[in-house]
Formats: sequence, structure tokens, C-alpha cells
Amino acid sequence: MTAEYKKIIVIDDDADYRHLITSKLQRFFPDTSFDEFDPVTDEMPDENYSWDDIDLIILDYDFGLDYTGLDWFKRFKPEEMPATILMTAHGSEEIASKSIKIGVDDYIVKGRMNDDQLLESINECVSRKRQNQEKITTFTNKSIIFNKSGFIKKLQLITKEKHTKINLLLINPVAYQEIGEGNGIDHQDSYIKCIADCVYDYVTSNDLISHIFTYREEYIAVVLETDSCEKHINAICEELDEENYTTGINTYPCSVNAGVISPNHFEEGEFDKTDYELLSIALALCESAKLDKKKKIYHYGAINLKRVESVSSTQHADNMEGNFDLEKAIADGRISANYQPWVYIKSDDKADVKNIYDVRVEFIDIQGNKIIQQQLLHILNNAYAKRIVDRWVLTHTVKQLKSFTKSDEEQVNIKLTIKITLSTISDPEFGSWLRNILTAINLPKGCLLFEIEALHFIRDTEHCRKLIEEIHREFDIEFILSGVTEIATYYHIRDAQTFDYVKLDIKNLTFGLPRDSLRSLITKIQNDGAKIIAVNVEDAETLVFATEFQVDYVHGYLVGKPYVDVISDGAGDLYYVA
Repeated sequence: MTAEYKKIIVIDDDADYRHLITSKLQRFFPDTSFDEFDPVTDEMPDENYSWDDIDLIILDYDFGLDYTGLDWFKRFKPEEMPATILMTAHGSEEIASKSIKIGVDDYIVKGRMNDDQLLESINECVSRKRQNQEKITTFTNKSIIFNKSGFIKKLQLITKEKHTKINLLLINPVAYQEIGEGNGIDHQDSYIKCIADCVYDYVTSNDLISHIFTYREEYIAVVLETDSCEKHINAICEELDEENYTTGINTYPCSVNAGVISPNHFEEGEFDKTDYELLSIALALCESAKLDKKKKIYHYGAINLKRVESVSSTQHADNMEGNFDLEKAIADGRISANYQPWVYIKSDDKADVKNIYDVRVEFIDIQGNKIIQQQLLHILNNAYAKRIVDRWVLTHTVKQLKSFTKSDEEQVNIKLTIKITLSTISDPEFGSWLRNILTAINLPKGCLLFEIEALHFIRDTEHCRKLIEEIHREFDIEFILSGVTEIATYYHIRDAQTFDYVKLDIKNLTFGLPRDSLRSLITKIQNDGAKIIAVNVEDAETLVFATEFQVDYVHGYLVGKPYVDVISDGAGDLYYVA
């Protein structure tokens, strides 16, 4: 039984031989159409020729011209060509070898060919070509969908187009930690890949435009372009619940928790979030779903995440929400500050380099669930709540720094860095409050850093500049710029204000920028007098990037256990508590 082919073309300068081959093949494939080309008199197919309906090319080697059939074939990409069989009047190992190397599928000597051999060669070549093209198509489709750069570009459209169909889904596999503890990191990676492939199968089978990438190793971030977000997200989670992942003798469910952000959940004025902020919000939603045993999917804008937004700015924190009563949490010992180190990697003299730590705060709600500062700020989604949290962190940090000194004159060989929200920066009372705190404690100079998001600086340049100019001059507090996602953002800000440090996500920036452009940006920042911290250093590849671009510090999971406790032993020395 022979296969079915749409069209076969025969290219040969010998008209009699062309007709002979066409006649033979028409007997084998009566439903197939044929085209003949004479390379001497006809206009040959070129780069604009459509091969969509062509299954096979029978190609003569010797055209009797100053170029051969192989010369013509080399004009094209072999993976995009139909199955091609080269035919020549005289056998030559050199020609045979050369033809196979450049992508021709088979080589036949005309005088040695019989009908059975020709038919067998055609069926094998076309079958093999079809299989390869299916693999290439699958690989190409996967490369497009599993593409972080495409994901970020598509995600950014959420904030640019109010009525866009683009939705963000962040998936957290339930058994991830358990698999790692029982079977190791390789199985964790396989588990994530298994779930990502299941999501890929769903989006492709439903003809959805989508991008997928692994976020922070244990989350799967998905952008879906659809009008039926609710239906598809529920279906994805239901299908994953029916899947299993097997390692050794153990079988784990592929059940997940999920956080969802859709444009129709946004309120007016909320369309200026960065891609990083969107992912952070989705992460907080995921964590909330993880803590809720009844609900697996949390949507941005749902009542459970907006329950404190109606609180008046004149009300006390006690009246907010029982789970997040800040003063009661402090009194009960349910709030603590931890510190994650920066690592200095420059090879020059380190004598004047201080140890620098990012302050990280953890809250414990009344059910005993741990909530990190970033998640809490999203849950307590109003300006007053954010100011309360910022002020507690600042008060604690200033007191902690003071405890490291024996006298007011003693210098502290440590810097603590605090990220402050736009709500705090724009608060007209913040400057005087901070001045009173720093003056009362008489904090040693040069040991406190403030981090400001690039987007926050752009939103309220006036208050950001005022804070930097007054506090820096009076108390020698340095400032860090973070959230620089593109070159234009940094140039826009440096025209208004320069910073002492700039945090860059080197690995993510390399997806959106050519390496030369990134190198140019880093050089410009360093020429401006700022030191560079490479953040999110979570694997060896990112650490190599950071070293290659000659940044000053690295920061992330690879360089130290996150949320490492830094304790004072009363003598001013620091040590880590495992």
C-alpha cells in the first residue's frame, strides 16, 4: 500500500527522462499531481516559492549549466524543504556524501534504479521528512510558548491595555517541597517540568495564545490570552488534579494552588504596575491559596484580599483586621526581622567594604501562618497599612543598628537596607517622623540604606528627590534604586537623581537586552558613581553573568540562605543562626 501525496515535482534538463519519471510515478500515485521543471528553459523555484503542498522533489544533479542541482538546493534551508531525492547518471561517493551533508534525503544512480527501489526510497524519504517536520513544529511551538522574554513582553500588556484579554496565572505545585525532601532536586525539577508540559498540552489543544516559564524554581507562570479566563484556568487546575508524578515507588499528585490576575479585576488607576509587581501580587495570591484549605484559586480583587481597603486612614491599626493587627503581633512576639546578606565580589581591596544586609520582616497571623513583608503589603492593600508596616520596620532597624555599638562615637561595620513604599515616601509627615527617630537614637552615620523602586520614583519624583536630598545630607543615609527593567528607565531617573547603589536583575535583563547594551548600561551606572548589586542570583549561571559584567555585589538564594537571622551577641559581633 502506497502513501498519499499531494504534489511531486521533477527537475531535470533531460525532457525524456522527466517524462519517464513522471509516468512511472503517476502509476504509483494516481491521485497525485505533478509539476516538471527544465532548469535550462524554465524559471526555477526560488526563495519565495511555496512548498506547502509539495511532498517530494526528484532532483537531477547535472543540469548541463554552470551550476548543479546541489547548487540550486543549497539556496534553501533543508529543514524547510520537502523530501528530496538526488538523481545522477554516474555514481560518485563524493557527490553522494556531499548531497547528504547539505540535507538531501536520498541519492540514486539512474542506471542502477528499478521501480521497487524508487518506490521504497520515496516512501521512506517522505515518511522520515514528515516525522522530522512534526518534531520541528512541536519544538518550535514549545520554544515560542516556553519563552521568558515573550512572557514578560506579553505580561507588560496587562498594564498597558485596560480591556486586554491577557491574564496571568501563577501555579504552585502542592507536593514540590515533599518531593525535594524525599527524592532530591532532580525530581523536583522533573515534577515542575511534568506540570508545565501538562499546561502546555492544554493550551495547545485549546488553541490558546500562551507563554509559560518557571518562576522562582517552584512556580509555573502562565500568560493566557483569552476572553474565557475563568473557564480555562479552572479546567487547567482540574486536569492537573487528575495527573500524577511517579518517582521510585512513590506517586505524587500534580494538584496545585493558583493565583490569578485578570485586567477585569483591576480598578481605575491600577494599570501602572510593573511586570515584577504583577508577579509579586500573583505570588501573594498563591500563598494565600496555599493557606486556605477550601479554596485552591485566588483571584486578584477577590474579597478575601481586599477586606481592609475600606478602612479609613484615621482609624487605628487595631481596627483593621484581626489576622494582621501589627501592634498585637508585636506584643505577642508574632513579628520578627531577618536579614539576607549581600556578597561583595570585586577583587580589589575589601578593607573599607561593610557587610550589607537586606531587612526582611515576617509576620505570623493568629492562625500561626507565616506571611513575609512583601505579601503582607499586598494583602493590606491601602496606604495607611503600608505606612504602619514601614514605620515598624524602620524603628526596629534603627534600634537594631544602635545595639551593635558600645558608644555613640563607635562606627558600625554593617549596613542594613530597607525598602520603603511609595505610600511612605509621599506621606508629608514621614520626613519629620524619621528625623525625630534618627535624632533621638543618634544613629552612627553611614549604616542605613533606603531602597526606592524605579516606578515609585517616576510616579512621585518630587517627594523621592526631597527625601533623598534632605535625609542623605543630614544623616548620611545612602539610597538604592531597584526595579530597573530597561535602559530608558535608568536614563530617565538619572536625569533627575543619581543613586549610591543600583539593583539589577542581570539574568532577566539579558532576555530583553543585547549583552552589549546591558554592558553599556552597567558601565554608565558605574561611571555615575553608583555600585551595582546583581539580584535574584539563584543559580550558577546567574553568578557567572554577574561576574562577567563586573558588578560589585550579588544577592539572592545562591549566596546565602534566605531570611538568615543576624543576632547580636552583646559585643557587637554578628553570627548566623542556622
